[in-house]
Amino acid sequence: MNAVNLVEVYYDIYRTAGKEKADEQVNMIKKLPLFINREITDKIFEEAGRLKASYKISFADSFALAQAIAVNGALLTSDHHEFDILEKKESIIFAWIR
Repeated sequence: MNAVNLVEVYYDIYRTAGKEKADEQVNMIKKLPLFINREITDKIFEEAGRLKASYKISFADSFALAQAIAVNGALLTSDHHEFDILEKKESIIFAWIR
């Protein structure tokens, strides 16, 4: 998981449920068996920029996609409305959760 996406989770929960709930949820996420990448390498920087410029996706989504590409992994998502077109045009592996 890219740290940019963790920020997105945090601010969304903060906005809707407040700081205490946001802190609680992010602390739970940090305990999961996943790696939070806090480094934006040139590869991630350039790929996120390319994806953002090429498609109508959010800034955070461009980082999630670039992170998946950088580690040759899958993007775990349920956002068909945003990513169905990318699945057809890009060599990104999607793991659909619904």
